[in-house]
Amino acid sequence: MTTGVFDSITKIINSPPGQLVAGGVLAGIVWKFFERVEAVLTDQTKLEIAVWLFGVKVGQKVEPWPATFAKVFDRVFGTKHLSWKCFWRSALASLLALFVTALITYAARNDAINIKDGFTLLNICLLAVIFDIGPGYLSLLQGRTGLRLMIERKYQNPCVLISNLVITAAIASVPLAFSMGFNQQLLSGTDLDYRKEFGVILDPGVLHLSIVPVLRNFGGYFLDGIYSPLASLWFYPIFFTSVWLWLYAGSGFLLKAARRFDLGFDWFKRKFDIEKKPLQSIGLVAGALVAVVYWTAVIVSRAVG
Repeated sequence: MTTGVFDSITKIINSPPGQLVAGGVLAGIVWKFFERVEAVLTDQTKLEIAVWLFGVKVGQKVEPWPATFAKVFDRVFGTKHLSWKCFWRSALASLLALFVTALITYAARNDAINIKDGFTLLNICLLAVIFDIGPGYLSLLQGRTGLRLMIERKYQNPCVLISNLVITAAIASVPLAFSMGFNQQLLSGTDLDYRKEFGVILDPGVLHLSIVPVLRNFGGYFLDGIYSPLASLWFYPIFFTSVWLWLYAGSGFLLKAARRFDLGFDWFKRKFDIEKKPLQSIGLVAGALVAVVYWTAVIVSRAVG
């Protein structure tokens, strides 16, 4: 009976209406995230975001958006990176990103995660949590550094944004390779007893035996991970800070461009109250962008597959 329920869920998710709903759910998650963040902002920060959105010039040399985003960033994670407050909030953000990534992965490739095998799923989640939280915290640190560079050297914004993605990818490559290496060793049974798979994490001796093969074939495990849908759980969540930064900037500039070229901005302003709820307005556009990207990826994958 359980198998029949899972099969029915899989069919619904893989159907065109299911994929359409999945994109809408992702848009709603993004919008709600921006809404919750705005709830903790000061009125002054909201005013500064609104002033940026209502600026006439698009792409001017000095844009205040990095400074406003830095204030949003500090409000969410705290001003001190080396603090318990920043760490646990970063961990919570990593878990949220992991959850969203798992939803996307299962919606796009339901065969990537065997939800019928609870023990295997539990192991996957445990590895994902351990391999995501530390690198996610490190990615957060370099995100803060990038924001400071953009505030100090405003004309280098594109270079800093691109560098942010490159550095984050380098950080994420480490847990990706190690998680793939550990997982393959577990499944092959060459180095570990499958019944003791949690020993990979808890037993220092077993951990050492597992690390050495991964280091020897780091590049191979990394390439395997890039092409593995399952490995997305140990790679993409680490891009949380970068994705948030790009969505904030990209959505903000789309709103500015709509105002500059009179592309429905007045209607949007009346419906969503940009002046009082600027971050929610940015979140609505960001959610729409995420949904469009998801639907496009699904269409392309179906066409290619």
